[in-house]
Amino acid sequence: MIVTEYELRSNWHKTKDKMIILPPGSVITPSARDFIRSKGIDVQIEGNSLQNNHINTYSKPNHNLDSGAKPKSGVKPEHMTHLRTGALVTKKHPVIAYRGQLDLFQCELVEVQDFFQQKGETELVQKLEDISAHCRQLMVCEVKQEPFQWTTLIGLSPEELRERSHHPQKYFGIDHTPLSYTHGAIVSKLNHLRAKSREVELYASRAFIDETGVCSRTDLIQALNRLSSAFYILACEARGRINQKQAEKAVNVLKLEQVGKHVPIGTSNRHIHLSKADLSSLFGQNHQLTPQKDLSQPGQFASKETVILVGPKGRIENVRVLGPVRKSTQVEISVTDCFKLGIKPVIRDSGQHEGTPGLQVIGPFGNVELKAGVMVPSRHIHLHTDDAKEWSLKDGDRVQVKVESQRPMIYEDVLVRVNDQYRKEMHLDLDEANAALIDKTCQGKLMGV
Repeated sequence: MIVTEYELRSNWHKTKDKMIILPPGSVITPSARDFIRSKGIDVQIEGNSLQNNHINTYSKPNHNLDSGAKPKSGVKPEHMTHLRTGALVTKKHPVIAYRGQLDLFQCELVEVQDFFQQKGETELVQKLEDISAHCRQLMVCEVKQEPFQWTTLIGLSPEELRERSHHPQKYFGIDHTPLSYTHGAIVSKLNHLRAKSREVELYASRAFIDETGVCSRTDLIQALNRLSSAFYILACEARGRINQKQAEKAVNVLKLEQVGKHVPIGTSNRHIHLSKADLSSLFGQNHQLTPQKDLSQPGQFASKETVILVGPKGRIENVRVLGPVRKSTQVEISVTDCFKLGIKPVIRDSGQHEGTPGLQVIGPFGNVELKAGVMVPSRHIHLHTDDAKEWSLKDGDRVQVKVESQRPMIYEDVLVRVNDQYRKEMHLDLDEANAALIDKTCQGKLMGV
């Protein structure tokens, strides 16, 4: 009979016996012996005298030492470590190796969470947080020699985890396929964690399964096995989403090709949008912009007011102020303008000021030092909500546009901006418009999403 710590603990808590009698030939595992010592239990093998299970001795290094030892001097040797309180083992002890691998796995788990957070995969971040809590509890239960109990992981029971991992076509619309770079970085990261969890399971098997095949911690082994299933499920879900997006993109491209939608093109020269506070600093208290010309988008106008932009290497005069006033001041210039001013060209969507440079703005009544807000505006299309619906587009989409001119060009990554106040028009800055020889008769043709 092999007496394991897990079985011994479960039975002892029912009776609290101070004496345990075992049948002849019984073998007590090291962890079970530790438990016996900690509870002050006497053990007798039938037909033999009482065994002395309460003495820890240490005489010379023993690299096969499993049950733990305490040096007579009371000083822990550097080549040994605590398996548990009062129990020393060599640092190559299989349980210590397992703990190290579980620690390493949790480090990699956190790194992947950070990567997913940057990619905007907030749902995946939360599911990995559930897995992280699962792993922390694995460590606690092993160290404290307590049973590991769990009901769900990433919202699924052990049976559901196994079912979904074995039938991805049924649940995620994909077949079992070898890992490929075409699946993308997110799927790759999940499969890496899956492989690492299997490695942790291997170390756990070495630590808790003896030479006869008896496992003292089947609870930990089962939990680690289901952990790899959870990562495979998450990878299948991610691949399913990718396939769906690709299918939707193909449909949208087909629709655009069939309809052949065109959009007029407007050239946007350098200009500045001012906040109310900066308007007062530059033109005087309570100054109101004076409209000079209405722009293509309803409610927007070019004013008579102009300012001077001053950078580290140069200045540009007569920069038009556009109205109405905005919440934050924003300068929109071309790459050529950036070179003239001596500032780094940073391409941004309107309103995204983080990481953009600043400069000095000079007006007739004062100056303003901008810390940020100077950008090369992203090429974009303004669409009314009715046009966007007809073209199966939504705010924030990115499209391809072929410019039909004397020098035809295809522009990638064109931002779609949708509002019920917009008028259909594509905006290019002066550099982009000149490169394609844009004139008032030119139009853009949507090629794909």
